[in-house]
Formats: sequence, structure tokens, C-alpha cells
Amino acid sequence: MPIDRRDYHPKWSLISLLVRKHRAGWVCERCGARHGERDANGVLVQLGVAHLDQDTRNNRFSNLAALCRRCHLNHDRPHTLAKRNFSRRYGRAARKTVGWLFSTDTAGKA
Repeated sequence: MPIDRRDYHPKWSLISLLVRKHRAGWVCERCGARHGERDANGVLVQLGVAHLDQDTRNNRFSNLAALCRRCHLNHDRPHTLAKRNFSRRYGRAARKTVGWLFSTDTAGKA
């Protein structure tokens, strides 16, 4: 699922590079897979940066981890399933409304 860039820090590309290159040394911080190499299944490993608490506004380095695609998907799975189940049960409009209720940004909301 593509990310909505509006939810991320304006300098997210730089933050992500710092975590992947300088802190992790281009190695997945969970499984040790190296960026740019092939895994046992022949799939090219690519690193991304995950927000450990699922909050894209929390960009503290202690909340970020350089993860390969597989580890990133495994990390996000519970959160993704919870969102999907909520949408199925209550509908997208309800999820949008709940997002507005708990949003810290009240500009433009009436």
C-alpha cells in the first residue's frame, strides 16, 4: 500500500537515509539481511524505515528502525489487520470520523 507523503515529516527522505545508512549500515535491524543483496528466495533486499509505534509524527531515532520489506510487513501486520477489520465492521466513513475525533489538527474541521 503506498504511503501518503502528507503524513510524514517534510525531510523524511533525509531522516530515512540517516537511519538506513549511518545507524544500520544498510543492514536490516531485525533479520540482518543486507540491502542490495538477494535473499534465500532470490528476492532483492530493500530496506525501509519503520515507525515502531506506528505514529508517523514521532520521528525520534529510538522510534525508527531500518527493516527489510519482510520484517517491515511483519511489524506492521497487527496494525494493518486492526485497521482493515475496523473498516469492514464500521465502514470507511466511520474510520474517517474516528480519525477526525482523535486528530490533533483541527484546522478545516467543522
